[in-house]
Amino acid sequence: MGVRVTVELTVEHIAHTIKKLKKEDKEMLLLILAGKDKEISKRYQEIKSGKVKTLSREETFKDVL
Repeated sequence: MGVRVTVELTVEHIAHTIKKLKKEDKEMLLLILAGKDKEISKRYQEIKSGKVKTLSREETFKDVL
């Protein structure tokens, strides 16, 4: 036996909600919509487990700043 739920959202409501997101959340939404969410999740788990080390800000922008 399943439960069926209907939700009605307008495009305007969705757009308003997206506009209110923080920058980081918008970036994550873009990655999810682009199909990159599994890759990002895998990388996050690698960082959490200590398998890989993240770059420092200085290392990341070494030749830029």
